[in-house]
Amino acid sequence: MLTRLLVIVVFYCGTGAAVAEAYVESVPLPAAPVEPQASTLYFADGRTILARVGTVDHSDVPLSAVPEAVRSAVLAAEDRDFYDHGGVSVRGVLRAVVADARGSREGASTITQQYARNAFLTQDVSVERKAKEMALAIQLERKYTKNQVLERYLNTIYYGRGAQGIAAAAHAYFGVTPDRLTAAQGAVLAAVIKDPYGYDPANNAEAARRRWNWVVRAQRDLGWLSGEVTYPKVLPASAKNPGPDGMVIDRVERELSAHGVTPQALHTQGLSVVTTLDAAAQRAAVAQVNRHLAGQPKGLRTALVAVDPRTGGVRAYYGGRQGRGFFDDASAAHPAASTFKPVVLAAALRRGIGVNSRWDGSSPRIFPGRLGVPLRNQKDLQCPDCTLKKSMMESLNTPFYAVTEQIGATAVRDAAHELGISERYAGAPSLVDAKGDPRPGKTRPDIAIGRYAVTPADLATVYATFAAGGVRHERHFVESATDAGGKRLWTASRKARTVLDPAAAADVTSVLSATLRADGARPGRPAAGKTGTQQWADTRDNQDAWMAGYTPDLATAVWIGKSRPGPIRDAEGRAIEGRTIPARLWRDFTRTALAGSPVVPLPAAANVGRTDVGDAGKVHASEPVQKQGEKQGRQQKQAPNLVVVRTAGQGKRLALTFDDGPSEYTPQVLELLARYGIKATFCMVGEEVQRYPELVRRVVAEGHELCNHSWKHDDLGAVSAAAARDDIERTDAAIAAAAPGVTVPFFRAPYGSWGHSAKEGVKAGHTPLGWVVDPDDWLLPGADVIAERIEQQLAPRAVVLVHDGGGDRAQTVDALRKLIPRLKSEGWAFDLPERTVASKALTASPSPSPSMSPSPSPSVTPSGSPEPSQSNQAETRAGSTS
Repeated sequence: MLTRLLVIVVFYCGTGAAVAEAYVESVPLPAAPVEPQASTLYFADGRTILARVGTVDHSDVPLSAVPEAVRSAVLAAEDRDFYDHGGVSVRGVLRAVVADARGSREGASTITQQYARNAFLTQDVSVERKAKEMALAIQLERKYTKNQVLERYLNTIYYGRGAQGIAAAAHAYFGVTPDRLTAAQGAVLAAVIKDPYGYDPANNAEAARRRWNWVVRAQRDLGWLSGEVTYPKVLPASAKNPGPDGMVIDRVERELSAHGVTPQALHTQGLSVVTTLDAAAQRAAVAQVNRHLAGQPKGLRTALVAVDPRTGGVRAYYGGRQGRGFFDDASAAHPAASTFKPVVLAAALRRGIGVNSRWDGSSPRIFPGRLGVPLRNQKDLQCPDCTLKKSMMESLNTPFYAVTEQIGATAVRDAAHELGISERYAGAPSLVDAKGDPRPGKTRPDIAIGRYAVTPADLATVYATFAAGGVRHERHFVESATDAGGKRLWTASRKARTVLDPAAAADVTSVLSATLRADGARPGRPAAGKTGTQQWADTRDNQDAWMAGYTPDLATAVWIGKSRPGPIRDAEGRAIEGRTIPARLWRDFTRTALAGSPVVPLPAAANVGRTDVGDAGKVHASEPVQKQGEKQGRQQKQAPNLVVVRTAGQGKRLALTFDDGPSEYTPQVLELLARYGIKATFCMVGEEVQRYPELVRRVVAEGHELCNHSWKHDDLGAVSAAAARDDIERTDAAIAAAAPGVTVPFFRAPYGSWGHSAKEGVKAGHTPLGWVVDPDDWLLPGADVIAERIEQQLAPRAVVLVHDGGGDRAQTVDALRKLIPRLKSEGWAFDLPERTVASKALTASPSPSPSMSPSPSPSVTPSGSPEPSQSNQAETRAGSTS
């Protein structure tokens, strides 16, 4: 913005008419445009040639050979005031200044200025070059007619696909001569001028269509186009630079364009571009892909991206075998599967959870975030008391899902973005549910098992960040770009920032090193890595197979799949997994690419973080029934088939349930529910019922449902069926004494620990009530966090667990005050949970004496530890709240 303002002020205001005229006359107008020159791309050594890039298709045509509709499309896109200005448009300059001030960008150059720049000048961004451009534009307008300038422009401008000029572009995109171009086709060509790669339909069909619509709309608004036009069929791009290295040229072109070196300059001005690619590594990538895919089914596609952890420079890149203009698999997103688990581990370490913390790796398990669908480990592997390190080595799903539910899916997503995953793909946010998924725009805990798509290039950056000790370097392809005269146009800067504590990064590396040793894909030097396999629908086949790993010198991601998701099998008909072809390809590439380089050791484990925060040995909400005789470190069996976690009605509904009351906060909750006409369910603890009988009666009087929540919130999953039955009956008696004749439709086991209690609750006439949404409000994380967690976990027909008792519930009340109106405005309705058991009215009887309690001894918890005090309650209940 400051450069433009300086040019404007100096050129138009500060010099005076006579001085400005003298400057214009002092700038010589060349007799002929500079002849196009091919540019040379070099490998990182600056000497070995990677490719030559230049226009190969160019011929001039008279303006009369270009239809009026095509001309008007170009004018609408690039210079609507062309026939009204004298080479420099003051209106256009002011419009660009305003756009800059608003934070956007808009080109200020007229068609005449663009022609002057492309025909006679370099692409450097400077006040001097801009002033010369303006002076030359004024001289051109004086020497040539408007139509002559437009003709020269149309024959000079670069349209992408190696096509310079309108004749070459008409042939490259539509296979016709320019005089046969339609209005719709002309709008396609006009659209690509601004960004010949980004608006080429072969590279980004959606962006190209948006730009085309904009051009057509502008023509209509200007009165230059009438009648209906439809988007035309565009020819596929032909590879001007065939082979895998052609994909690299595309990446280089995009990167240079982002730094102000235009595609036109790259293709016509004889630039020297030094890339980050290592010649040996690139050759190894191509050779190893060819070797490992030889004889395999033709439909398989492969991507390989290798990044230098110390700089972020791309050392090898394989996005496909066809070359420029074809689909780039290395920049296409696919579900990351288990290669994403190290990101979860890094996020856990950032929250103080150590790699030796112990988690329940049983399979299957039910999690709230799974919306009732059980989560299984591969081959149903069982590890009920598993460290995160062992969980990674065994590639277990359930422990990492439990970690994610504990720290929050957003914490994992944020860590992924900081480590190297792009925040957007194709204009849409990454790592969130898409339209048609359960929670569009939100991140669910399924992120733990790699359900969200990432690109191989981004995954390589993530693993490079681990290899660099938690320091992220921006991935890049270009070290420098120099024009034909030796002037430096661009030099890469070393942008780096620490996103993961070095000690935590060392622990990730230690875990992944052990994992790699267990997998057997060792490249002959210290290395770390992880495989991943994405299942194809509900079948025994797979659709994506990954291997990502690193040494201190090189981080590489390998992907194998199909152009459209589908079963991937090898030549023998076996399902391809990450540990098969991808792991072998990664191993052999890494060994070959680093051959002859010094062997660098990996850092030792730091063993940071707590080890007492896992959920091993604890009881979880809505767990599946264990098989008879199966021992997984627990004394109790659970009954998910009896537990209800859905609303009675269908659609976009949710059921609010309140636990651990009644209490002094219950009146505030009731007032809030009454304000919005919501009916809820209150799960009441027997001892609290005796303390607040009037609140029980108020809950009933205001039309809410009751739920038996045990006598004193003990773990009923650890007691006998008889003890559970006695506890339920005792609590029913207390409720009946407070509100005679009331019906109690539901029973909820404290901590979600069911054991025998679910069946005993059914016998007593109560539907066992679970939940899907649990914001952990009892941990007092803050009202805003509670509200956010509820929103993140919501799904149609979800039962929501919050608390009106058991401690300070002011945050819960505040969260609901903010959240309820927001949810109602979004179309959510409030309902009661579904019932599966017929209930009958309770009859009052003499209240049992406290000494009659069948509950476990208050001096010992089910795990055998001392009864938790208020201060350590959070730690004891973590992961299994009620």
